[in-house]
This record gives sequence, C-alpha cells and structure tokens, in this order.
Amino acid sequence: MSIIIIYILNFLTLFSNSIFIENYLHIYQLRDYNSKRYFRFFLKKRIFYHIFCIILLIFQLIFKNLISLLSINLIILIINSLYHFSFNSSKTPIKYTKKIIRLYIISIIFLVLLSPIKYYPSLASIFLVVAPVISNFMNLYDRIKNNNFIKKASEKIKLSQVKIIAITGSNGKTSVKQILNQFLKIKYKILATPKSFNTPLGIAKFVNENDIDKYDFLILEYGARKKGDIKKLCSIYGADYGIITLIAPQHLESFRSIENVYRTKNELSEFLKTDLCIYNIDNLFVYRSYFEKPTLKVSTSIYSKADIYATNIKIKDFKTYFTIHINNQEYEANTRLLGRHNVTNILLAFALAINLGINSNALIKCMKNLNYIPHRLELIKTHLNILDDSYNCSLASAKESTHVLSQFENKKMVVTPGIIEVGKSEYNINFRLGQMCAKFDYLIIVGKHNKSAIKNGASSEKTNCKIILANSLNDARKYFKLLKQGDNILLLNDLPDDYN
Repeated sequence: MSIIIIYILNFLTLFSNSIFIENYLHIYQLRDYNSKRYFRFFLKKRIFYHIFCIILLIFQLIFKNLISLLSINLIILIINSLYHFSFNSSKTPIKYTKKIIRLYIISIIFLVLLSPIKYYPSLASIFLVVAPVISNFMNLYDRIKNNNFIKKASEKIKLSQVKIIAITGSNGKTSVKQILNQFLKIKYKILATPKSFNTPLGIAKFVNENDIDKYDFLILEYGARKKGDIKKLCSIYGADYGIITLIAPQHLESFRSIENVYRTKNELSEFLKTDLCIYNIDNLFVYRSYFEKPTLKVSTSIYSKADIYATNIKIKDFKTYFTIHINNQEYEANTRLLGRHNVTNILLAFALAINLGINSNALIKCMKNLNYIPHRLELIKTHLNILDDSYNCSLASAKESTHVLSQFENKKMVVTPGIIEVGKSEYNINFRLGQMCAKFDYLIIVGKHNKSAIKNGASSEKTNCKIILANSLNDARKYFKLLKQGDNILLLNDLPDDYN
C-alpha cells in the first residue's frame, strides 16, 4: 500500500511538473538559451525555494521511515504547486517555436525517466531547473541545423559582390544603422537587418531569407555579450567598412570588466577589408581605439573638433538643430530625431556616407525627414508628449534622454525600472539615474529590482520631485492622469520579462 502511495505522489508531481516546465523553458528562452545566464537567474531570483526543497530532501535521507518520506513528499507537492502557480504573468509570452516544442518533449521524457525514484518530489525542484539545459544539450538536431544555417549564410556572402558595413558598440547600433540606411539609399541599393538582429543566428536567418545579390551594401549590427563575439561575427560574415558607436559598461555579468568590452568591440577594426572605420571620439574608449588604429579612420564629435563635428546643438519645436563642420565648410542641419546623442548617430552615418561618395547637401536634406527609430527616444504625440526611450540601456543614454525632456515645457514625468547588467556598479549607476530624474515633477519607479537605488538617488537631491512606486508598467499608467494636456512623459528603459 505504501509503495502505491509513493507512486501516486510521484505521478502527481510528474503531472504538475509537465505543466510547470513551461515556466522554466520560457525563462530559458528569454535568456537566449544561454545556460550561464539561465542559471544565474535562478541563483538571484529563485534560490530560496530550491534550497528549501533540498533541505527537505536531506530530512528524508536522515529520517528514512515511511511516514517522513510520504509526509515530506506531500508537503513538497503542495508547495511546488503553490509556488509555480504564483509565477507572475509574463509581459512577453513564450514563443512556441519548433525548438521550444522539441525542448519541451525532451524535458518531459527526462522527467518521466526520473519519476520512479522514491525521492522524486524532493528532487523535482532540481530536475525542473536542469531539464531545459539538459534537453538543449541533448538536442543535437538544433545545434547541427543552426551551424549549417550559419555556414550557408556565410558562404552566400562570400560568393556575393555585396559590401558589408558592420556597426558595433554598447549603444546606438540600431539607430546608426537605420540612419545610415536612409542616407545610403540616396545613391545605392541597400539591405539592412531589421530591429536588433545582431547575433550569428539572427543575421544568418536574415541573409538566407533575402537575395543579397540585388544590393550594393548590406548593413549589419554586430552585438556582443562576451569576449570574442565580434571576432566570431567578423570571421563568419566579414566586414568591409566599420562604425564604432560607443563603448560602455554593458553586459558586465558576462564581460566581467569594461576592458574586456573594449577589447571585444575593438576587434572590428582588425578585420576590416577596406580598413575604413568611423569613430565617435566623444567616448573615451572609442577615442582610445581611434588612436590605436594606424590607417584609414574618420573621427566624429559633438564636443570637440574632429574630422567631422557638430556645434550649436539645440532643441526647438520638437526638432534638433545643429551645425556640421567638415573640410572647413559648415552646413546648417535639423532633424526630427531628438537629442545630442542622435546628432552623434547622424554624424557617424554622415561620415561613412560622405566617404562612399554621397553629396553633402543631399545628406543634409535627407536629415530633415529621418524616420523616428522605434523605442529610441521616439516622440509620440497624444494629448501628452510621450518620449518612448524604452530600449535605453545605459546611463549615458539616460543622461541624453533626460536632457531632451528638460527642454520641454510644462510638467514632466519619468517612468523607469532602472538599468541592469552593469555588474557590481548596478546600485551606483541607478543611484545616479535617480539623481538625474529628481529635477522633474514626477518619478515613477517600476518594479523592485532597482527601487532602492533609484529612490535613494532621487531623495538625495532634496527636490520637489514626487516619487511613486509601481509594480509594473500597467500599474504605472494609472498615474498618467496626474498630467494634463501638453505635459510630458519619458519612458526610460524596459527590463527583460524575467526582471519583473
């Protein structure tokens, strides 16, 4: 009879786990199927529950009588169900790709094979965490398919006459790419990756789905989360021309140091076929990279003289006005894109376009009609002026977006969950973010992750800023009614789903 009860409890645990495994696969998907980032999430966010289950398992091993075995298994089954049903609903739902379905099937098989173990309920918390990673490791099909897919894209580029423009940097890659795309279309046939496709597999998908032979230039973003990532992308897809936007302390959980970020981003200049690279020398690390490169380089700046630089930057009537200096000539320019950092992005694209033979006056004219870049200080006008900077992910970007907000009239509100993945500096960076936002009428801090740092930073300024705490962006929206027509909101950053 006791054996039957054990198997019933094991079956119930297995049944519940077959439902709950979706939560773990979802988190694995949000972490780009990166095992280190996935386990790091559980060490930070879910560790206490799993430690509790391990303690109960130890009790079972010490007190080996049937009553303790059954009672603890029953307790864990109940707690396991309550814990997983308490998971917050996700703002980014799981994507049921073929890969996720395969991982789900392999995970279920893995859990079924382990279910006869009499301590299965106690071990289930561990099995659930490791199941997605083990399933991914066993999923040889995806690994072989992805490698072949990337190899196919690489060969396709090598056999093509298309020239590769590679853009890298901690911030600004997508913005520069979209601006450059509009500039180069004045004279050339241009193909650029959509959104933020900047990994080997993401780029491969785009290349394989398009007839690249029809185009003169292919503009690619080269992203990096660890040392050697840029070198890997260059070796796969190559690079004829390069742009380095900014080097900042991003993804330090994987890079470990800003020096590693610098060395990785700087790998781009070592692989350029034409040797021509454009540098934003306002950034200290990019400035260092510029002077380490011996040949064919162009510098841009909005703070000092450079090969191409801008002065007289001002925001008026929801436009940015500035003067461009190049070869002892001056050009008056304006754009719908707001902020000094967008002038930086424009100069980088302008510099490469000029070097590719496009007329300066044509570029100045094109600047006036540049499209807003979604979620990157995008102005949305309703009865309020909403600055959507939800893809902001650095303190430098926050400094620029808050500067833009300060130029607007009427009341101002900042809504932010803070900045993440900046390593040990996270508290200090978010404290400084709070100080930046304290000059406005309202500061809404979203979520718990950076709440203390931002709040303490804002409070230290001793201004009249009203600090409001919200659990989510949806919760924050109810405070928008504090504003009237013509007032302003800055949506600053949007954390990944698993930080909510």
